[in-house]
Amino acid sequence: MIRTWGTAARGAFRAVRGASAPMTYVLLVLCTLIFVLGPASGLTPAYGSGGALFAAQRAYFRHWGVVPAELFDPSVRAALTPATALFVHGSWVHLLGNMLFLFVFGLLTEERMGRVEFTLFYVGCGYLALLGYAAANATSGQSLVGASGAISAVLGAFLYLFPVPV
Repeated sequence: MIRTWGTAARGAFRAVRGASAPMTYVLLVLCTLIFVLGPASGLTPAYGSGGALFAAQRAYFRHWGVVPAELFDPSVRAALTPATALFVHGSWVHLLGNMLFLFVFGLLTEERMGRVEFTLFYVGCGYLALLGYAAANATSGQSLVGASGAISAVLGAFLYLFPVPV
């Protein structure tokens, strides 16, 4: 079975060699830049250190992340927070894990789906994942950030688009 999957994967990688997947690279760069410039990275001295940095991180996540208890308020800001939360990550491990999986699986998935379709799929599934979490935890005041739902959808699409013969 592993040998069969390896053969299928090699064929898939050969099929897209030299082909580009620009939206995957755009998403990788955008998420990384937003993280590095924000307080979660701890790299920007303007946010301070210690307690000041922690307070800046909490305010940042609350402003840009999804807060389930506030999501279903009738405001434009509440409706847009799932879109902004897709590009904000909570820690280096969170960012690096998501970006690794996006790089590995996003390139081939985008190549097979197409640029526009892949982008709409990524953003749409990420938005729906955040909405689903918020609906299941409607009273939570904890902010939710990250693209894990969108990344999971990309993995699912990869498995669908590159099936392994059994």
